[in-house]
Amino acid sequence: MKIEIESRPSYALAVVDLDQGESMVVESGAMVGMSPDLGVETTFPGASGGALDWLTSFFVALMRKFLAGERMVVNVFKAKKGEQRLMLAPAMIGDLVHVQLDGTRKITVQAGSFVACTPKVKQKLVWGGLAMLFSGEGAFFLEMSGQGDLLMNSYGGIEEVEVDGKYVVDSGHVAAWEGTGLKYSLRKAGGFGTALMSGEGLVLEFSGKGKVWLQTRNLSSLVGWISPYFH
Repeated sequence: MKIEIESRPSYALAVVDLDQGESMVVESGAMVGMSPDLGVETTFPGASGGALDWLTSFFVALMRKFLAGERMVVNVFKAKKGEQRLMLAPAMIGDLVHVQLDGTRKITVQAGSFVACTPKVKQKLVWGGLAMLFSGEGAFFLEMSGQGDLLMNSYGGIEEVEVDGKYVVDSGHVAAWEGTGLKYSLRKAGGFGTALMSGEGLVLEFSGKGKVWLQTRNLSSLVGWISPYFH
């Protein structure tokens, strides 16, 4: 399998070339174009067969949708023969990041940032804690682990920051993070006057060692900017 990302950073497009038998698990609605010899199966994330497994996956999919902001179903694209191409893009304008998981890495992805992965990458719904709940960005996330390729997106461009100590990020600009020793806490950017006059509100202070992916635009700010035009 070969993955290349084009048209970065504003209108990123993932071009995935698959050999016979290779497959990709894709968020519903992310497919832009595909070769004719790619089979498509719609399923719940993690479903592998059997009535009990299907029912469990259905309830997980419900939580994935209503708690993590992801769609209930995924599409599995499988190459029936060699030299098949699949093009993927997120719904929101922005960048795409390709990460390879080696069985030891765990990446926590914010709501709406998952785009696609290979079948051996596991998705787990995780509770982000009260800090994330009160940040306004949602309290449930997807923890990605296992082995294989992961594609995740951001609103706007994306920057990788290596944290070794402490680092402060606006709560609306966090796309993903990794590092077993990386902790975070929620706090105000400054005093009441700072929040009132500067527009800066809640921030996440990461501490420890790991990596944080930042998105250069804030979706909540976009919603706030557009809303007055609908009144």
